[in-house]
Amino acid sequence: MILLYLLLGTFIATLGAIPLGAVNLAVINTSIKENIKKATYIVLAAGIGEVLLAFFALHCSLELSAFFQENQWIQIISIFIFFVAGIYFISFKSTTNNRSTSKKKKLLNSKFLTGFSLAILNPPVILYWIIVISLTNKYIFELTAQSSIAKLLLFFLGIYLGKITTLYFYSRLGSKIANKKEDATTKLWKVVGIVLVVISVFQSIKVIVV
Repeated sequence: MILLYLLLGTFIATLGAIPLGAVNLAVINTSIKENIKKATYIVLAAGIGEVLLAFFALHCSLELSAFFQENQWIQIISIFIFFVAGIYFISFKSTTNNRSTSKKKKLLNSKFLTGFSLAILNPPVILYWIIVISLTNKYIFELTAQSSIAKLLLFFLGIYLGKITTLYFYSRLGSKIANKKEDATTKLWKVVGIVLVVISVFQSIKVIVV
């Protein structure tokens, strides 16, 4: 029965990591432009960031839920970022000059720091974990900061495994794209852009309706 915490953590983290987000895009981009090994540093760090967000949401779920409901500007900023990023990727062209590429490499020299920052500075993910933990407490089993250490460790281990496994598949996807023509890379970014714009539109509708 206690293994259910591990399985649930893995399933929930995998489900949350599948939609394209900043971390996923960073993993794909690094795999395409550099290699899977460097993308792995982003994956491992993002897993740690995900665990910290889940723990934070678990510890402060009630307070955070009320905070996000009262401060919709946070959601609006997230929607704006998704929309702008989507437009950028839709208009993305695979031809980049060496100077800008070298600058990007310097800025993203620490892949571990990049992965951790992108994972933890993500308000929508906190909202996701607040909702998931609330539903878990209501329909599956009690999951609070007062739960036994063994249960919490298994749950957070599952979250880590689910996150890094899903992101690893994204790194493999990026590696496959890198071995193909540049046109495939451009098409991928256009698809990513469309997905981000669609997400921002649906999020906007949700904010307006709610």
